[in-house]
Parts: sequence; C-alpha cells; structure tokens
Amino acid sequence: MAEYMGKDGFIWWQGVVEDRHDPLFLGRCKVRILGWHTEDKTDMPTESLPWAYPVQPITSAAQTGVGISPTGPVEGTWVVGFYRDGEQAQEPVFFGTLGGIPQLPAVKNVGFNDPRGDTEEFHPDLREGPYAKRDAQDNPLVFRPDDLGSNIPYPPKNLSLFNKDKKPDFDTSGPNDTSEKNTKRFLTQSSGIPSTASIFSVIEEYGTRSTYPRSDDLGKPTTPQSAIGKSATAADYSQGIVAQKIAQWGVYTGSSGFETALDLDTAPAASSFSWKDPFPQSIYGAKYPYNHVHQSESGHLIEVDDTPGKERLHRYHRTGTFEEIGALGQKIVKVVNENFHIGLNNDYTKIFGNKYESISGKLDIVADTGFEFKSKSGSVGMRGTSFSFEAEDGKRISITEKGIDINAGESGVITLSGKALKKTFTEANDTDTINGAFTQEIGGIYSLRTGSTSFSSRGGTGITSGGALNILTTGNMTETIVNVPPATSARETLAVNGDVNFNAALGSINLDCGRIPVVSPGGTGLLSSIAVTPSGISMSALVALSTLDITASGIELKALGGAASISVSATGITLSYLASSIELGPAGITLTGVLITSEASGINAVKGSLVTLN
Repeated sequence: MAEYMGKDGFIWWQGVVEDRHDPLFLGRCKVRILGWHTEDKTDMPTESLPWAYPVQPITSAAQTGVGISPTGPVEGTWVVGFYRDGEQAQEPVFFGTLGGIPQLPAVKNVGFNDPRGDTEEFHPDLREGPYAKRDAQDNPLVFRPDDLGSNIPYPPKNLSLFNKDKKPDFDTSGPNDTSEKNTKRFLTQSSGIPSTASIFSVIEEYGTRSTYPRSDDLGKPTTPQSAIGKSATAADYSQGIVAQKIAQWGVYTGSSGFETALDLDTAPAASSFSWKDPFPQSIYGAKYPYNHVHQSESGHLIEVDDTPGKERLHRYHRTGTFEEIGALGQKIVKVVNENFHIGLNNDYTKIFGNKYESISGKLDIVADTGFEFKSKSGSVGMRGTSFSFEAEDGKRISITEKGIDINAGESGVITLSGKALKKTFTEANDTDTINGAFTQEIGGIYSLRTGSTSFSSRGGTGITSGGALNILTTGNMTETIVNVPPATSARETLAVNGDVNFNAALGSINLDCGRIPVVSPGGTGLLSSIAVTPSGISMSALVALSTLDITASGIELKALGGAASISVSATGITLSYLASSIELGPAGITLTGVLITSEASGINAVKGSLVTLN
C-alpha cells in the first residue's frame, strides 16, 4: 500500500519523446527521462525505454471508440509527467509538453534528441515480429526521401499554379531531379471525368527532411509561426501560408479578375463589372497571443484568431485548399482540385444580393424531374456560341452558328402567341415544308411583299375573298394551265352580279389558244387569238386564216387567209374576194372583177350619167 499511487511521494519528471509508434495504439510514447535514463544510447537504447501513457484532457472520453486521439507529441518533443508507481519508475505518465527555442540540431545517436535520420534507414523500433511498424500498404515505415508515401510527414516546399499554356518544365512520370527525386507532382482530378481546367496546381515536396527541431526553425520558438502572428513590417508576408496565398491569388484572378455576363453589354467599361476574392493580406492580421492554432506536421492548419479587428476562422489543407472567414463575416473558399457537393435530400440556397459565377469550362446540369426558373423582374439573358435544349422524346430547341432548330417531334405542336409576329430574314432561302393541311386565319389586312413570288400546288387551289381582290404587278403576269382530258373547262371566270373587266393601262391584252409548230405565211402560230392593244383590237382564228382588226383607222375583217375581206374606214367600205371587190366611198361605188354581172327587177332612177358598156 505504501507504493500505491496517491499514498506515496509524487515523483515527476521531464524527458524527450524518442518513439511514438505505439503498437497498442494508445498514444503511448517512449520517453528518455532526465535523471533516470542515460544520454548514451548504446547503454540504454530507445527499445529499452518504457512506454509512457498520455493523460488526456477532460474533454476526451478516453473510452473505446469515443474521445480525442492522444497523438500530439512527435519525436524530439519535451514532455513533463510523473511515475504512477512512485520510485519504482516503471510506469511513466506524461500530461504536458514543454516548448522552447532550440539552438542546436538533433543528433540522432545521442539521447534526448529526435532519433530519426535524414537518409534512408529504419526507425530504431522497426523490428521484426507482430509489433513491427508498417504503413497502410503493409510496408515497413522507413525514412526514404525518394518515396513520398514512406517518408516522414513534412509540409510542402512550394505550391504553384500554372496556366494551361505554361506547362512546367519537369517530367511527372518519374525521377527527374538529381537532388530531390520525385518531389514535384500535379494535383489532378480523381473522378476520371475529363477536365478542361485552364489552371492546374503543382505541389513540390522536400526530398530531404530534417528531424526535429527542423533546420529552418533553429533559433525560433517552437510555437507555430501562425500563432506568433505578424508585426507591422511587410516582411511577414515573404514566406509561409499567407505568402503562398498571395502568390497564387495573382495567378487565378489575373489582372482584371473574373468577368460577369454584364461585361458584354457595358464595354469598354467592363472592368467595373468584374470581381475578385479579397486579397489575402487584407484578411490576415494575427497577433500573439490571440491566435489559437493547431498546425500538423504535414502542413495542415486550423486557426481560431481573436486578434482585435482581424478575427478569423481558418481551415487550411497543405495543398492550398482552404476555407476562411474574415473579420467582417466574409467567407472565402478555394479548392485546388475537384470539389464534390452531395446532398441526400433537399438543398436550399437564398441569396439576398446578386450571385456571380464564372466558369472557364462548361456548365452541365442534369435534373431528373424538370427544371424551373423564374425571374420576378428584369430580363433573363443568355449568351454563347450555341444553345441546345432536348427532351428525351426527341423534342429540341437548338441554336448554333448554323441557325435555330425547333423540333416538336412527330406528335408535338408548336404554338406562337402574341400581339404581333415579325420575321426578318436576310437571305432568300426560306422554306416551309408542311406534310398536312395548312391554314392561316387573319382577322385584319393581309399584306405580302416579295422580290418575286412563286406558288405551286399539287392539288386544287382556291382563293375566297369577302371583299375586292386586287392584284398589282409591275412586270408581266402569266397564267399557264396544263389540263388533262377529258376536262371540259380549263379556266372559268364568273361574275354573278357584276362585270368582268380586263384593263391594260399602257400595254396589251392577249388571249391565245392552240399554239402549233407550223406557222402559215403571215400567221402567228396560234389557232385562235385576241389581242387588245392601245392601237386597237386584233382577233384571229385557225392560224390567222380568219382575222378581225379594229383600229382607229377602221375595221378590217379577213377570211381564208385574206382571200375574202371587209374593210371599213373613214374613206369608205371595201368588200373583196379574190380578184373581185366592191368599194363604197364618197365618189361612188366601184366594182372590180373579171366578170361583173348585175341583175335587178328594174331600175327606178338613175341620177347623173349612165354609161353602157358592151
């Protein structure tokens, strides 16, 4: 009972962690304790040190599957604790760590130092057997600079962003740097979906990794640099996470930032409608001791910053992906690789201001049960080189550089409704193809104006007018009727209560029937024709065998190709047949012929001279 913890003297100690790879996964560490263990590792190697148990905070349940992992210290960490078995000194327990300002690098073969080396070697506790330390792939844990997966945790040496047209000058397929092997790699997507990103990220790792204290941190407090904060000098931004953010910010934002759709309407003042995320230096302003920091070995960082005027919450991944909330409540999220957002139920977003999205690739949205968009005021604008909407049953609307295609499918209907319909086309290639019936109902005036018009109907054509039907042409008007016998009437014009008028103000009216290839002398090649011209009326039949001409000078009727004729003019009337003729004029009657026979029942009276010819 005298040696029972709490009933004996309290024996506390200080020591240095030399091994944290607990085979029981309890957070135990092998600690070399001042005054109890020698500095000579040949006399007391790390393997012979007892496992020290960590004391967990009251915020951790320290129960199976519950609590906070007790895995804080690393090799080289100074810790303080006590022996729970008193002077027996076989059951060490540690409850805190001690910081400081290291001045000398670790000596791996000397006690009270980080025992790990800078070159390939096994950890002192990596022995064969069931408790041998192995990684996730069941490989022994070694410190191997040319194998990032088997190396000790270390923050990146450098993070870089590259535009797609400025590819880095290193080979990512294998070793290419003689001093630091396999230290540079692309951060590529893992989903397998082809990427069209215009900017890609490259992470450069340290090939040679020093033990604790790291060579770059000699002479500095062991407190994380982010917790120490900044002073008033600008040199504080020359290195560290803030410096990385500043360098990358200039690459992905560019000189003008990200454009909005309004830029296309406001040129040349488009820059006033572009946007950028806040400059990193304007958000950060941590000062000691207000910034509460948790920084991991590989470079992950969590900050709860209470610096007056610069209060922040910051969560940072070693690759440069981060989420930060500034003092004014502004939130900045940057993802250097693929970003996945998956919700198993409804997702609600309400923005009381505007929302701007700038996408260098394409926007692809799939909705299983429909898509609804509503704009309560203002206009809805879309701009691009092409647009396509397609329903699963073949219906689609497509806008490309070739034109606009609207397809309602075999059973769909396209309905256009509005106050007015206006169509403007710059070329003559306008074709309407309708396999069924087509009806236009116009309640007002229908006006058609074209450069030229051609109507073609495979069946009958009917025009019904409730009022007057007027046809005006500045050129010729031609009607061609191709009728198949035994049709009785090729063309009919019926005026039930009015007249049928044919008027040619300055031209002629021609009615032609029966054009034949053989033309008689002086004929027109037409079986029958009527010509109404400003100079008169001309009628002919049977290829001009019979003609009637009515002009200002008189009337002339011919038959049998001119063998018989009647001529009426201001000078008289002439009747002729072959070589015989009768002329009635102011001077009298003239009879001409080879033989003239006059028969009468008597002569009533003869005025003037009477000549008798034998």
